[in-house]
Order: sequence, then structure tokens, then C-alpha cells
Amino acid sequence: MVININGINFELDASDRCAAVVKGDYSGAVTVPAAVQYDGVEYYVSAVGEAAFASCAGLQSVALPESVRAIGASAFKGCEALHSVALADKVLIIGNGAFAGCTALVGIRLPEYLVGIEASLFDGCTALEWVEIGSSIDIVDEYAFCGCEALREIILPEGVKSIGSWAFRGCKALRRVVLPPSIGAINKGAFWECEALEEFTLPPCVNILEQGLLAKCVSLKKVDIHDGVLSVGYGAFYYCLSLAEVHLPASLQSVEEQAFRGCTALRRLQIDAEAAPMCSRDIADASVYANAVLYVPQGCVGEYGFARVWNKFENVEEI
Repeated sequence: MVININGINFELDASDRCAAVVKGDYSGAVTVPAAVQYDGVEYYVSAVGEAAFASCAGLQSVALPESVRAIGASAFKGCEALHSVALADKVLIIGNGAFAGCTALVGIRLPEYLVGIEASLFDGCTALEWVEIGSSIDIVDEYAFCGCEALREIILPEGVKSIGSWAFRGCKALRRVVLPPSIGAINKGAFWECEALEEFTLPPCVNILEQGLLAKCVSLKKVDIHDGVLSVGYGAFYYCLSLAEVHLPASLQSVEEQAFRGCTALRRLQIDAEAAPMCSRDIADASVYANAVLYVPQGCVGEYGFARVWNKFENVEEI
């Protein structure tokens, strides 16, 4: 049963005596109550339903009560005037794309008990400058912050296990990234086109630099890659125009196509692996092969000189 109370639509669940905010034409400042009365029965408001506020062009702010535990997918999607959302700490789930396209949203504090940042949660939130993330998060899913062009820093708490593909793609103002050691996987293109990012440290449990991981990070000057990394993926550093030096560990087994293509500032590429890592195709372009010095372990110049792709480097020296 759907009822309207003070301009807000609620769907009532008589079995649990709970209510969910559902789709309506909302505008201005909306404050959702913790409970509603209907036919002499009190229902506590436990959820915001799927697409409940979606595309409400005049919606400016929303305050949710402590009773809310779940926010459905696309709940606020496309609310272009929404600049403020107050979320209760006990919210456990916020669905896919809940705030996608909220182009006026500047900052948000995520609930302390939220367990995951779902796919496309803030996709296209072009004004989002800051986000405060609670300590219960264990995943940042694909496209979560894609296109958040004003986002300046991201600090992920201990306990986060993975970052999805394209999670921070196009975060052009992102200058500071703090990743906990609990992260075991960072998927393809996660930091693609983060143009302001100057430094990046790979977490110690991540042993593969996935496809396009830091591609088009044109300001990237320093990357810290730990011993234990096995592979540098396709286009991992594609067009990192400011990257002058890269140090790859002895554990390295393969470097994939175009990993360093367009890295015009690269002058020192050091590889500690005695056996030349496998390369099936070009890992760079002619200017990189000509201008970068390839540093290899002592006694391994011949190894790299006969190895496919590595023999294209014009300058090879021992460490």
C-alpha cells in the first residue's frame, strides 16, 4: 500500500510495520521522518526505495532519519540540483548508481556502517570535491567515482579488499590517494586519466598492474612498485607524460603491450629480474626505446639483448 504524508510517498509493509520512501515528484528541501502513522498504526521508515527521488530536477537537499538501513539503486540519480544529503550512520546498503549524475553535489559523508561503495554510486558527479568514507567499507566497485572531475583526494580505510574497474576514471583533480595494505586487487583502468595525480604507491598485496591502471595520468612523476609484482598490464602507464623513472622488481614475469607507450619523459627503466620478462608485442614506442636507458642486473645485458622487445632499447646498462 502506498500513502502520501506531508508530500512524501511511502510504501507500507504491514507484516513488519515498516515503510519505504517511494517514487514521487519532490523538490526543495525534503526531511524524511523516522516513523509515519496510518490507520492508527505506526510504521518506522527503514528504506529509500529504488529510484525514489530519481530525476527530481528541483530537489535541493534530503535529510534521512536514523531508522533508515537501506537506500535503493538509482535513488537520487539525475537530481541535478541536489547539493546536500544527510545520511544516517546505520545505513548498511546504498544501491548501484544511487547518486549518479548529481552534478551539484559537492561533498558527502558516507555512513559509518556502510559495507560497500557500489557500482557507479557517484558516476558523473562532476562537482564532488570530497567524500568521507566510513571504516566498514570492504569494496569500491566499478565506476564508483567515474567522472568526479572535482574530487581532490581519496582515503580508503583498512579493510577495503578491492577497487573495481574504472572506479576513479576521469577524476581529473585527484591529487592524493591513500590505499590500505588490505587491498588485494585494483582492476583495469581504476585511475585512468587522473590528470593531477603525481604519486602512486601500489599496495603490498596487489601483484598485477592491470590494463590501463594509470593510463593518461599526465602529471604522474613517481610510482612505488613493491617486490612481488608479477605483471605490468596492457597500457598500464599509457601516456604518463611526466613519468621519468620506473623501477620494476625481480619478481616481474611479463610486461604487456603498450605498457609505456607515450611516456615521452621516461629516461630510466630499471628491471631487477635476471630473466627478461616476457613481452609478446611492443611495450613502448620508438621515442621511448631511443631515449630511455634500460637498467638490468649485472651480467644480464646479453639476456635482454636477445630477448624479444627488450632488444629494441638502444641503451642498456647494468645496475
